[in-house]
Formats: sequence, C-alpha cells, structure tokens
Amino acid sequence: MKKYIFLSLAFLLCLTGCKETPEFHDQVFLTGTLSSQNIKFLVDGQSSLGLTVSSSAKANTDVKVKVEADPAKLDAYNAATGRAAVLPPADSYSLDGNTVVIEAGKAQSTALEINADAEKLQEGVAYCLPVSITSVDGDGLGVLESSRTAYIVFNKVIEIKAADLNKAASFDILGFGGEDSPVKALSQMTLEMKIKPESFGGISSLCGCEENFLFRFGDGAGNPDNKLQLAKASIGTAAHPDRKDHYEAWADDPFDTGQWHHFAAVYDGSWLRVYLDGKQIQAVETKGGTINLSMAYDGHSWDDTFAIGRSVGHQRFFDGLVSECRVWNVARTQAQLQDGVCYVDPKSEGLIAYWRFNGEIQDDGTVLDETGHGYNATIYGHPVWVPYQKCPF
Repeated sequence: MKKYIFLSLAFLLCLTGCKETPEFHDQVFLTGTLSSQNIKFLVDGQSSLGLTVSSSAKANTDVKVKVEADPAKLDAYNAATGRAAVLPPADSYSLDGNTVVIEAGKAQSTALEINADAEKLQEGVAYCLPVSITSVDGDGLGVLESSRTAYIVFNKVIEIKAADLNKAASFDILGFGGEDSPVKALSQMTLEMKIKPESFGGISSLCGCEENFLFRFGDGAGNPDNKLQLAKASIGTAAHPDRKDHYEAWADDPFDTGQWHHFAAVYDGSWLRVYLDGKQIQAVETKGGTINLSMAYDGHSWDDTFAIGRSVGHQRFFDGLVSECRVWNVARTQAQLQDGVCYVDPKSEGLIAYWRFNGEIQDDGTVLDETGHGYNATIYGHPVWVPYQKCPF
C-alpha cells in the first residue's frame, strides 16, 4: 500500500511539473480605465479631452495603437449600467485621428484628442461614446480586454440661475395639501434637491414636511449643524396607514460652504435609500407602507404644507442657494439620479412636480412647476436670484 501511494504522488508531481508554464505578455490599455471604464467628459462650450494608451511596461520600440469610436458597444454599456444613454450627435464631436504612439522607452502614448461642442448637445440627455483599442503594432504587446474600451460620458455643462434664500426666504407647495393630494399615499417615492450652503447654524430645513419626511441640517440635539439628516421619515403600514414607523438617516461627513451638492431619498416600498452626489450613503430596510407628503407639523397642528427652505411654520430657514428640486411617485435608480443632476425631462414618467428656481416668476408671483401639473411654488420672503451657476458642479 505504501509503495502505491508513493507512486501515485510521484505521478501527480510529474504531471504538475511537466505542465508548460503559461506565458504572460505585457499589455496595453486605455489610460484611466483600470478601476472604471467610464470617463467623464465635461463639455463647456468648445471642449476637448485627451485620451491616451498605457502599457504595463516601457516600450522597447515605438508602438502604434489604433483607437476608434466603437458605437456597437453602447447597448452593452446601457445593459450593464441600467442607463438609457445615446450616442452624441455626429456633428457634436470629432476625434483628432485614430492612432497614438507609445514611444520607445515610455509607457504612455501620445494623446488622441476628442473635441465636442456643447451647443450641439441637449440638456437632460445622457450621452456616451464607446472608444476602443482596435489594433496594436509593435513590441508584441497584447490588449488588456477589461480595459480595451472606454465609455466617454459627455456631460453638457449648463449655466443657470439659482435662488439664494439667505436664511429669510422659502417656498411653499400649497397644491400638495388636501384630500386629492398626489403625494398623500406614495407607495414609492423619490425626493431630490440641489443646494449650495453659505452658512450653518441651528436647524436648517431643506425640503419636505416637518415631523413627516424632511431633509435638514442639524437637529438641535448636539449633532453638527452642517451634517445632512433625513429626519423622521414616517412610513404608514399598509394595513394601518395612520400608524407610522419612523426612520432616520445621516450623511457620514459634514458639508462645506460654497459647494454645490445633490441629495436624494428613494423609497421602493421596502428599502429607503439616501444618495449624496450620486452615491448611496444610507440604506434602511423598512416595514413597508406609504409616505404622506401632503401635510406637515407647524408647531401646533398639522395644517402646514410641503416646503422648501424652511419648516415649523416660517422658521428654521436655510442659508444658501437652491436650484433643482423634484418629487416623483417612482423609485429612481442610482444611474437615473446621476444622469439627472442638472436637468430632467419635465414629462418624465412618475415626475409629480419639478421646480428649477431659475428666476422665472409667474404672473401670480409663483415659481413654475415645470411638469405642467400646476404645483407651483409660492414664494415667502424675498429670495435673490443669483446668475452664472454652472452644472455639473
């Protein structure tokens, strides 16, 4: 028996030792795609982006690498990311050639320039141009398949006005009140907003309903005044909508002044998720039920309404700039939130109300609900309209 075991082990060792050692070749890849194949391209007027190819080792001789637009890969990109991106219009961009060179003794190529014209791009449209390495000539280099293609995500930079609330102005959504309110029993919901804080102090309310579902800074209980909080997200159970469970969520890091941020709460009927600048920062599993944004507590009764920039009556004002604010009756995906930071189509499915706060005042003194549903924002106080704000930030 011992001899048999010895021979078997010897046979296995021979099999293992006699295998040919795999050959590993140096490879090239599109620079910047090792961690993510997505490359953001901010298009502000006439803009350009330099795309290069890198090698895992310095080249011994000049290496020519062909890099070309690869539109056929857009469908795979959309399927993988959950997006609905389209190719940029043919007359909106150009590639300055199709060949780059990794010179001898170097590990990075010359740049291929992608040029784009913001005037030819539409607001609120997600554009993506796949660009791939199609051939390599020299040094026997292969291509790292996971980084063969870069997805150039075109972001049109837009210039907007914004409302500076200056801790003394706010907006009331009176149309959200009443028995026929479209936000009285939301089985799914997305609430999102874009702000630029100028100072912090005490509780600064941002949007929502006091004691019901409210984004704010600070809580008056010793937590930092510059930390974002989703305060008391109240969700009524399916069987007993008036019996509510309460949930809270905080951003991990404090905010700075003078910087634009986008935040959102998304409720899909089970999970309540909070996003900051397109990244999920909290996820809370709930017992299910509906959210009521039709009424808020004013300190004495539930006669208050959904508001932007204040709560508890006309108190707890926010000091800063406000631009986009939207309420949906659907659970938006992370990709949709990221693509819609600056603008969404007012006719988007599930969009209940949409305020841009771009300084366009209606004849009755309200700010327009862009959806056409008529939930205009009533102005309290005197916001200052600040021009020349750019997005993405």
